[in-house]
Amino acid sequence: MSFGWTIRGVLVAALAPVGFGACGSAGQTDEARSRAAAATPTRTALPTRTAQPKAGDGRASLKVGRSRLGPIVVDARGRTLYFFTQDKPRRALCTSDYLNCTTAWPPLMTAGRPRGEAGVRTSLIGSLDRKKPAGSQVAYNHHLLYRYIDDEHPGDVNGQGLYDYWYVVSPTGRPIANK
Repeated sequence: MSFGWTIRGVLVAALAPVGFGACGSAGQTDEARSRAAAATPTRTALPTRTAQPKAGDGRASLKVGRSRLGPIVVDARGRTLYFFTQDKPRRALCTSDYLNCTTAWPPLMTAGRPRGEAGVRTSLIGSLDRKKPAGSQVAYNHHLLYRYIDDEHPGDVNGQGLYDYWYVVSPTGRPIANK
């Protein structure tokens, strides 16, 4: 199965409920639909999560943190960092155009050369200039680094193995395959 077919399948699965929900019931009047909509509880907004540092916010810093998977690479605030297996060498595929990828997986951006602290191998730290979002993204062992929006606390690894594309990075620069 090619990657293109996989994406099409994900899109169909994600958009099917929207299409069916728009159909409505032929037996309901507009007034009945309005009453039903008013009685339906509305979903409250998710709490605003802290955005990834922009390139203008300074140099990014990497260090080693702890998680249920063992030692992992984290940002300066201790938030887990992931890589996307579909990114290509020297080219990020997780862009704002790509299924709003950067909304759920904000890239770790930096202004200047990123630095390493507490156990990371500084020789593995690099960066790549990207277009969407524009700026310099931090890489570790040639893997572009991202955070996952549902990781709320240091040590959270809620994105680990998600869709078999997203993996936590070990201090050696290799992906951690455990789920």
